[in-house]
Formats: sequence, C-alpha cells, structure tokens
Amino acid sequence: MGRRKTEEAWTAASRLSATAKRQKPADTRQVALIEDLFRQHYQHMVRSLTFIALDREVAADAAQEAFVELFRKWDRVSGYEDPTAWLYRVAIYKCRDHRRALTRARRMLERIAGQEASNDGAAWFIESDFLAALGVLPRRQRVAACLHYVAGLSLYEVAQAMNVSEGTAKTHLFRARERLRKELEVNT
Repeated sequence: MGRRKTEEAWTAASRLSATAKRQKPADTRQVALIEDLFRQHYQHMVRSLTFIALDREVAADAAQEAFVELFRKWDRVSGYEDPTAWLYRVAIYKCRDHRRALTRARRMLERIAGQEASNDGAAWFIESDFLAALGVLPRRQRVAACLHYVAGLSLYEVAQAMNVSEGTAKTHLFRARERLRKELEVNT
C-alpha cells in the first residue's frame, strides 16, 4: 500500500485518538487497544480488501471506515469473542456498499441518457494475474479466499468475518480453490 495512504489512515486514527482522549479521559485503555488493533491489522486488511473489491483506494477507505465504526461501537464490540472478525465484516460491508453505490449511479446515468453508460469511471485496476483470476469468482467465494489466503484468517475467523457458519465458509473456500485452479490452468 502507498505510504501516503498509510500516513493518511494513521493521521485519521490519531485524530480519533485525540478526540477520544479529550472526551473521555478514563478511556485511554480503550484508545490504546484500538490503536494496537489498527497497527496489527490495518495493512493486512487493506491488502485483503483490495483483492475483494479489486480497488486499493476503495479498500483503504473501507478499512478506515471500519476502524471508525470500531471506535464508535467499542463498548459493544469489545465484548465479542473476536473483534477482528467483526472489523473485517464491517470493512467487507463497506466495500459492498461502495459497489452498490456505483451500480446505482450507473443505472441512474443509463436512465437519464436513455442508453448504457460507460463504466470508465468505475473501472477497476488489475494488479496481477492472481487479482485477475479472483475477479472471475463469485463475490462470497472471493471474500472467503481473500480472507483466508491473503489475510491469513483461520476458517473460524473467515466464518465470523463473513457472518456464516464454518461449513459455509469451508464450502466457499473449496469452490474458490476449484474455480481458481481451473482458471489458472486455462491461462497457462
């Protein structure tokens, strides 16, 4: 990830931290825990979300928004068995919301123009063969594969992040592997 985007994210986290310290001086432990989570997971999260959303900027924005939500809802989330899975789930939802907004905008332009709008504004930049291969996967398979293979989450953590059972997550991973194997065989 670009150094500039990381610095922007860290600056945003620092501002949140400063605001929290002014509002609730007794919550310095909370702020420290969230900052630790940020340091441990932000880079991996952005990398994983990039493969899910196929756009690094959207991924970075989604990760930042997820950490803001974590800060706002820390009292509830801190009691969860795995706050990291919750964080990934929120970030994935943010990516999905972005994609839906683009789709709505494209449809609106089509209605206004009376024809299909160009997708140039919503073009995704492919960074590697792996990223291109991920693009052929259905969304849930792509999410499961990215969380497991890129973010390094366990099957349990993938299931928690996707808000599905472990069996469902395992099925998504299996199908993603099979489809990627076939896709990569065809392209070689």
